[in-house]
Amino acid sequence: MNMYEDYLMLFSPPEAIKHEIARYKKASAKLIGNYKSMNSPAHISVHHLERQKPFMAQTNLLKLENSLNTLPPVLLHLDGFNYFQHLHGRVTIYAHIRITPAVDEWFQQLKKKLSVRKTIVPHITVTRDIAESDFNLLWPNFRHKKLVEPFWIRELHLLKRATFAAAPQWEHYKTFEFKSRTSISNTADAIISRQAEADSQFRDQINLF
Repeated sequence: MNMYEDYLMLFSPPEAIKHEIARYKKASAKLIGNYKSMNSPAHISVHHLERQKPFMAQTNLLKLENSLNTLPPVLLHLDGFNYFQHLHGRVTIYAHIRITPAVDEWFQQLKKKLSVRKTIVPHITVTRDIAESDFNLLWPNFRHKKLVEPFWIRELHLLKRATFAAAPQWEHYKTFEFKSRTSISNTADAIISRQAEADSQFRDQINLF
């Protein structure tokens, strides 16, 4: 029996975006070699809870599901690349998510429903926690890339793993849908929605870098 578990809440973007981010990961590995997150599917982390007593009883799951069901899907836009600087000269390059007042308000509502106090900076990691020398080699190839694509997020995924397992692996635990349709109408949003759901929207470049 597992005494402690880790939980991870995340968004999973459409397959076309996963494919495009995977291409940037592979191109990066060709220049700097293997790195953390190299094989991780593209996702947007929302909340990470470590070393928790198993708390997701069925009643708690039902309450959380009912609460999240009242949120509408959210339209996000990839908008180029940026980076986080960490301690000891470590850097993370990520695909930037454009923040508008509407998107900010939506994430504020999400935080309330999840009881999250920390700031959520939505992003899709490309190269996580790399050395500054590797960053200096990669960043000139990222800084002027214009990757601007809209996509809808319609559900939140909950993953879990045993904290002290010999080789802990994340496994899918639950999916929560955003079911409210109050902010989606037959307007320009609907047109963008169809565009964002089209898997053929990306045109692969022969060489990324």
